[in-house]
Amino acid sequence: MTAAPTTSPADDTVEFLVPGLPYSAPELRGMEIAGLVDHVIGDLYLPADHGTDPARLRAAAVHRLAAPVLTGRWTIMGLTAAWILAGGPAPPVLEAAVDRYHRMPLRPLSVRLSLEQTDVVDVPDDVIRLGGLPCTGPARTVEDLLRRAEDPARAAPALAAAARLLPLTPAAHLRDRFERNRRRPGMAGARRALERLLTG
Repeated sequence: MTAAPTTSPADDTVEFLVPGLPYSAPELRGMEIAGLVDHVIGDLYLPADHGTDPARLRAAAVHRLAAPVLTGRWTIMGLTAAWILAGGPAPPVLEAAVDRYHRMPLRPLSVRLSLEQTDVVDVPDDVIRLGGLPCTGPARTVEDLLRRAEDPARAAPALAAAARLLPLTPAAHLRDRFERNRRRPGMAGARRALERLLTG
C-alpha cells in the first residue's frame, strides 16, 4: 500500500493516507473495516502495521490538520491535548489556544476547530512540544479540563479525559497547582472534581 506522503515538521516520518489518490474516502473506510488501515482522526489514516509511537502519531495528526490554518502563536489544549498525551477516543473538535483574535478558516477541516484566547501561549512552563506541536502539558491540561466540571454539557468528556491524565503527573503537584491558581474562573469546581478523581 503506497500513498503520497503528507508531511510537516511535526510528522516528518509519518505518512498519512488521506482521501484522494490512490484511495477514495469510501475505500479507506472499507479498508479500515477490513483491518488494513487504522483511522487516526478526521480524514487521516495509516496502514495497520505502521508501528509509530502512539503519542507521537497523535501529535503528528493534529499538527497535520491544524498547522496549515493557524497563524501566530498557538497551543493545542483541552480534550485534544488530553487525547495526544493519554489516548482515548479521538476528539470531534480540535481545541487550540491562540494569542489573538483568529478568523476561522474558510476551507473547513475534516475535524471542527475551536479557538480560545487564553494565557497559555504566554506561559512556557505550561506548554510542551511533541514533534514540533505546541501542546499543554499534563498538569495544565488537567486544570483546563476540570474547570469544565460544573458545565453539564462538557463535564463528562472532560472528567474522563482528566482521569486518563492523572497517572502522568503527581497528585501533590496537581493539588499545589490548583491551590496556586484558585482565583482562576471555575477553580472551585475544579478543585472539588480533582479531589473526587484522586480519592475515588
